[in-house]
Amino acid sequence: MDYIKVLGSSGSKSKNLGTSSFLISNDIVIDAGNILNTLEEESNKINHIFLTHTHLDHIIDIPFIIDNCFSTREDSLKVYGSIQTISFLKEHVFNNIIWPDFTKIKLPNKDIYSLVFIEIDDKVETVFGNLSIKAINTKHTDGSFAYLISKNEIKYLISGDTDFDQDFISCINSIDDLSALFIECSFPNVLEEVAKSSKHLTANSLKEFLNNLTKNDLTIFLYHLKTPYQDKIKDEIKKLNILKNGGRILNDGDTIYLKDFQVSSAMQDIDIFDRVMDINLRLSSEQDKEHLYEMILTLLRELTLSDAGTLYLLSEDKKYLEFKVIQNDSLNIFLGTKEEKISWDALPLYLPNKEENRAMIAVVCALDKKIINIKDLYNCDLYNFEGTKFFDISKNYKSKSMLVVPLVNHEDDIIGVIQLINKDITNKNSFYNSYDEKVIKALSLQAAMALTNTILIDSLENFLDSFVNSIANAIDAKSRHTSTHITKMSKLAPLIAKSISDDDTIYKDIEYSKNDLKEIELAAKLHDIGKISIPEWVIDKSTKLQKLLDGFELIKLRFEVIKRDLKIDFLENKISKEEYETTLKIIEEDLEFIDKSNKGGEFMSDECLKRIKNLSSYSYILSNKEEKLLNEDEIYNLSIRKGTLTNEERDIMNSHAKLSFDMLSALPFPKKYSNIMHISVNHHEKLNGKGYPRGLSGKDLVLEDRILILADIFEALSSNDRPYKGVKKLSEIFKILDFMVNDGEIDRDLLEFFKKSDAFKEYCKTELLQEQLDV
Repeated sequence: MDYIKVLGSSGSKSKNLGTSSFLISNDIVIDAGNILNTLEEESNKINHIFLTHTHLDHIIDIPFIIDNCFSTREDSLKVYGSIQTISFLKEHVFNNIIWPDFTKIKLPNKDIYSLVFIEIDDKVETVFGNLSIKAINTKHTDGSFAYLISKNEIKYLISGDTDFDQDFISCINSIDDLSALFIECSFPNVLEEVAKSSKHLTANSLKEFLNNLTKNDLTIFLYHLKTPYQDKIKDEIKKLNILKNGGRILNDGDTIYLKDFQVSSAMQDIDIFDRVMDINLRLSSEQDKEHLYEMILTLLRELTLSDAGTLYLLSEDKKYLEFKVIQNDSLNIFLGTKEEKISWDALPLYLPNKEENRAMIAVVCALDKKIINIKDLYNCDLYNFEGTKFFDISKNYKSKSMLVVPLVNHEDDIIGVIQLINKDITNKNSFYNSYDEKVIKALSLQAAMALTNTILIDSLENFLDSFVNSIANAIDAKSRHTSTHITKMSKLAPLIAKSISDDDTIYKDIEYSKNDLKEIELAAKLHDIGKISIPEWVIDKSTKLQKLLDGFELIKLRFEVIKRDLKIDFLENKISKEEYETTLKIIEEDLEFIDKSNKGGEFMSDECLKRIKNLSSYSYILSNKEEKLLNEDEIYNLSIRKGTLTNEERDIMNSHAKLSFDMLSALPFPKKYSNIMHISVNHHEKLNGKGYPRGLSGKDLVLEDRILILADIFEALSSNDRPYKGVKKLSEIFKILDFMVNDGEIDRDLLEFFKKSDAFKEYCKTELLQEQLDV
C-alpha cells in the first residue's frame, strides 16, 4: 500500500466526524477512533492496532471490531501499546464488566484467541516486511507514544496527542530523512490554559513547536481539531502560516500518497468522480471540433489546478505535433480559439537526418507514449526547454512544474499530446503528483476517444461533403442551361432556413441547429440526383422542336423553299405582284408564329393549336416531290400547350424525382441527416396533392420540405442564365408565385415571410441582375 488513509481526524466525536485513526497498511492502523464507520465490512481485515494512548477517542472502536467481526476473522486482533496503555485496556475495558475479556475467548473453529495484547517499549521497532513502526515517548498521558513509520526508505511520524515537549522535538530532529509530521492542534489560542492542563497544542504552541525543529522541509499534516473550535483554529493556523511544503489540515477519508505526500480527500474524490463523469459526458457530446480542443485542455487544467497548458495534435502526415490550443490564466493568453488562431511552428518528430527529435519533451512524450512529470524544468537537463524559457523571459513568467501526457487512441496510435504547466501557482512548492498522473491518465483516454471520434466524424463529414459535391457538380454539368441550379439552391435553401431560425414572429418557435442547416444544404445539393439518368436532350430541351438540333432550323429552310417557289411563280407571271406580296407576308407571319410557338414561353390556346394544324397543310416541292411543311412529330411538339416538353418527355423528366427517391432511400445517412431523403425528393410535391413523385399533400409536407419547394421554384424563375426562358423581373416572379399560392401549390405564409426576409435580400444582392430588381 503506497498511501496512508485517514480513517478519523477529529478531536471530537460527532455524526459526521470520527476521531483519530490512520490506516498505514492493508491490515495495520494507528489508533482506533473511527475504523468501523470508514472501513465497514473491511474492518475484519484489520489485524494490528498501534495505540498512541488510551483516551477513549483513540480506542473506542477496538471492542466493536472484535464484536462485529468475531465470526469472520481469520486471525487474532493484535493491539500494541505501552505497558500503561495495555494495563488500562485490561483493567478498565476488557474486564468482563465494561466489555468481555476477548483475550480469553477463541475465534470460532480456530485454536487462537480473538484478542492479543502486545506491550512495546520506547524506541522498540516492530517490523512487517518492508514496513517498520517505532514507538517514541511523548508528553501527554502516562505511556503515550508517537510512531515513526518507515516504508521503502520513506519516513513519517504520527505524533498522537502531545504537549510542547522539548525531548520529543529533539527526537524528531535526530531522525534522518524524515518527510512528514502528523501532529495534533486541539484548541484555539484563547483556550491556551485548557490546552496546557490537558496537554494539547494550540496554534501558537504548535507554531513554537515547529520553530524548534531543525528540519525545514517537513510536510506538516494537522489533525485532532476540536469540533466546536474548528473554524477558529483553521483561521489561526492560516494566519501563522503553519502549513508548508504541501501540508494541510486533514479530514476523514483523506488519502496521503507516500511518493510525494500529496493529499486527495474523500470529498475531492467524490468531486473528482463527478467532474470526470461530467467531463466524459461533455466530451462525448461535443461535436464542434474547435470547441472540443479548447474544452479538453480547459477541463484537464481545471482538474489538475494547472495555470497553463498546450494541446498538440499529430499532423496528417504523422511527422509533426501541431499547436491546437494554448492557454495561460495568469497571462490571460487563450490561443487556438475561433477568434485567436495559432501561427507557431509545429514541433518536428524527426530531425532532418531522420533521427528522432528527443530534445523536445512533448515530442518524446509522443514518441514513447508515456507520461512525463517534471517538478522543476529549470533544474532538468533531460530536455531542451529553450523555447519555454524564452517565453518566460518575454512574458515575465516562471514555468516550473510540468506534466506531459500522451493522447493515445483505441488502436494504440498517438494522436496528440497534452502539456500542463504550473500546478497550483499560488503555492510555489507545488508540483504534479501521482494522483494527478492517475486522474490525467484516465481522462486522457477519454479525451483521446473524443478526439478520435471527432476526427473520424470529421473525415466522414468531409467524405460526405465531397461525395455530395461531386454528385451535385455532375448534375449541374449535365445541362449547359442549368449549370448553376444546384449551386444556387444549396445557397438559397439554407438562407431561408437560417432566416426562419432567427425569426421572432410567425416562426418564433422554430430553431434550426448547425446540423439542421447542414441537412437542408445537403438535401438541396442532392434534390436533383435522379437527373443523372435523364437524357441530355430532354434536360436541355430549350424549344419544342429541339432534338440534337433545333428542328425549327429545318422548318425555316422549308419556308425558304416555299418563298423561293412563290418568287419563281411571280417572276414567271403566274401570280400578280399584289398576290405575291400578300402571300409572302402571310408566309413570314406564319414562320414568326412557329418560331414563337417553338420557344414555349406562352400558353398555347385552342386557336393557336388550330393554326398549327392548318399550317401542316402547307406543302413544297423538293426533288420533284411534294412534301408537307410539318411532319406529325413536329405538329405534336409544336402543339405542346405549356413549356417545351411533350407528355412523354415530361414523364421522363419527372421520373428524376422517383429515381431520386429510389437512390436516396438506399443510402444509409447518419442519424443527424436522416431527413435528407424526404426533403430532397419532396421538392416537386404540392400542398394540394397534385405534385410528384408521391402525390403528397400539405399534411405530409413539413416546413423543411416547403423551404426546398419554394427555393427550387424561385431559383428556376429568377435564373438569368437560361436562354430559352428569358430573364424575369421580381414583379413577374412573385406574380407567378402568388398564382401558385392561390392554386394551393406552395405555402402562403412561407412565401410572404420570404419576401421580407434577409435571405431574400442577400440572395437578390448576389445572384440576381440589377434589371430584375423592380420590387
